[in-house]
Amino acid sequence: MRNIVLIFSILITLVSCSKNEKDNPTDNSINGTWQLIGRTANNVDGSPNDWEQVENGYKITFNEDFTYESEISPANCNEIDSSIYLIENESELNIIETTITCINPEVFFQSTHSYSFDKNGHLNLKPIEPGCPEGCTFKFRKIE
Repeated sequence: MRNIVLIFSILITLVSCSKNEKDNPTDNSINGTWQLIGRTANNVDGSPNDWEQVENGYKITFNEDFTYESEISPANCNEIDSSIYLIENESELNIIETTITCINPEVFFQSTHSYSFDKNGHLNLKPIEPGCPEGCTFKFRKIE
């Protein structure tokens, strides 16, 4: 009888663990490669607008060593020396700051975004500096 109770307890524990893993399919980590799948901007009156689907959007990769790669670069940057990011948590916002250092010409570009994950695990980036006057947001899907 004691063996039956022990086996039953182990089975319940195993079922509970596997159910929790299925309930949380995303790890909400910014590390990895992301592809742009949508964007939105508020209407002129400030009311929210629908998401616009993006086909074959550009990709960005956030590496664990705080470097990142992007398929797009600033217009005045002919050759990139380094691209790094920094994550900060300020009260309710998750903030990511990116810096691109160019060799030719010797300049650097910085941008600041708030980021969040939606219920599907998509990464939403909202520019803070430089900002979008119309309140834009970019949605990325993790591909790696």
